[in-house]
Amino acid sequence: MEVSSYIMAWGIYLLSAIGLVFVFWRMTRNLKLRRTRRSLRSLVAVILFTPINITAGSLWLAPAYLVGSYDWVLGKTEKALEAGIYISVAYILMMFIIMLESVMRRLFGMGRAH
Repeated sequence: MEVSSYIMAWGIYLLSAIGLVFVFWRMTRNLKLRRTRRSLRSLVAVILFTPINITAGSLWLAPAYLVGSYDWVLGKTEKALEAGIYISVAYILMMFIIMLESVMRRLFGMGRAH
């Protein structure tokens, strides 16, 4: 794969993922539980935007959920587990950032985030 095709494919993927996140954001706006709504939104963003190396020695990246599911179907469980770990760590970090933001809002007396 040429570098220009690779960059173009990532650009198309990122635009599509942003569109999906926007649609999911609109779908979850009526959820009454704020923490559940924010957790679901962050989970979708983490799943769509977490990359992983396709092979160990290269810099070719692909979405972790695609690499993980493809390698799991092919029987390469170690690469699938690695993709799952990447997604899990990214989600934990996202939850930490959301909790930190909530604490900072309470400390500085700002209004609730929607």
